Amino acid sequence: MNISGTRQALRSQTLGHWLPKDRGIIAQWVAQKAEAASKVPDGKLFKGGAPLEPSLAAFQKLVDESPYLLKLANDMFTEASNKYPEDPVGNCAINSFSQFINVVALVMQSGPEFFEKAEPETAMGLIGFPINALLDWPMGTVSGYEFFLQPTVNDALREVLNSWGKFLSTPDSKACLDGWLSETAQQLIATKGNNGATEYTFQELFVCPDPSDTYLGFDSWDEFFVREFRDDVRPVTAPDDGAPDPQYPDPTLVITNACESAPLQVQTGVRLFDTFYLKGQPYSLGNMLNCGERTAEFVGGTVYQAFLSALSYHRWHAPVSGKVVAVESVPGTYYSENWFEGLAGAQDPQQADPAGPNYSQPYISAVATRSIIYIEATNPKIGLMAIVFIGMAEVSSCEFTVKAGQDITKGQELGMFHFGGSSHCMVFRPGVEIGFVCPPPWDMDQEHNLAVRSALAVVL
Repeated sequence: MNISGTRQALRSQTLGHWLPKDRGIIAQWVAQKAEAASKVPDGKLFKGGAPLEPSLAAFQKLVDESPYLLKLANDMFTEASNKYPEDPVGNCAINSFSQFINVVALVMQSGPEFFEKAEPETAMGLIGFPINALLDWPMGTVSGYEFFLQPTVNDALREVLNSWGKFLSTPDSKACLDGWLSETAQQLIATKGNNGATEYTFQELFVCPDPSDTYLGFDSWDEFFVREFRDDVRPVTAPDDGAPDPQYPDPTLVITNACESAPLQVQTGVRLFDTFYLKGQPYSLGNMLNCGERTAEFVGGTVYQAFLSALSYHRWHAPVSGKVVAVESVPGTYYSENWFEGLAGAQDPQQADPAGPNYSQPYISAVATRSIIYIEATNPKIGLMAIVFIGMAEVSSCEFTVKAGQDITKGQELGMFHFGGSSHCMVFRPGVEIGFVCPPPWDMDQEHNLAVRSALAVVL
């Protein structure tokens, strides 16, 4: 694929490149999975004739034994039927919760697929959110909105996604890497990583354990997805102990990008509690920070949010030097999107978010599964700050590689998203005035990644 074809392929994806923009590609994929599941004898959905994976069976049992949950679970597919992908003969590909469970059972037996056959040949068919692809329209219906806010549903989903995550960390998950490590895929990932500034190949950008191996030495899907940049690819801008830099006279006031991500928005004067569930989706600190003991220190402060791409780097790095004060993992939702972005609340159903919850990112900062780190910056003008790493859909597993009480330096690794990542927020106290290197406003539909460890802003 030449460079123009590569750019065309990147443009063919939704925000973050998690799903294709062409709904026909998703429809084709869903129909293929539904048809495959329908041909599997009952009770033999897993390889070798095994019954449902235990966590998936428990999820189905929870819903089947609750008339309320079962009605919501079935109604969300009915309510989405006028939008939902059809099979080749025009029937709804998935029209019930039990059918959905059977398709998920097949999805859980492989990693996310990079390419699906689609026309034209250059169309990029990455299904980075397989379960999300099944739920795109149902999750935004009246019933879907209610269903995916239920704590018991999210507790059960957590076990399902954890089980899938364990599989994605085993060698059995490597088969899907045939697509991800194809020549075309490597070019697409390299184009995203170079971001128009460099011309590295995939193997020049990323550490590959064994370049001579079919899978470049990656032993699992997860190992591939949390791959590391080579040491010199993402240098730290304005390291605290670096040489004098006229552009940044005081390097301790420079805040670097914690993730390889595209800016979404910045809000100042954020409130302790706000109506994050309404159309404007204002940040609600009490919800975002789980009403932690340090929440009050940020009231009236600033929140900066940026989102990650399926093709990007998924490790996190310290934006400042200082000390880790605390880390916290907060259980939450997985497939909840803002009411006004789904079919239920959109004024024009034709404008409903077709890749939910892409346009619900401020909303999910308050409800989704997320991990929080508090850092006391070395420079008191920054002082205490927080970073919230937000899971979205099946991308929800976060791992910290630092712990409370640890001293950290700007650019040091903090942790990573497993199975991708969706979004993150940096939270600053009131009185911390920030000047962005690339000032807002930003257009999320014309996403442009900022390199991790590069300068994001300077405290004024």
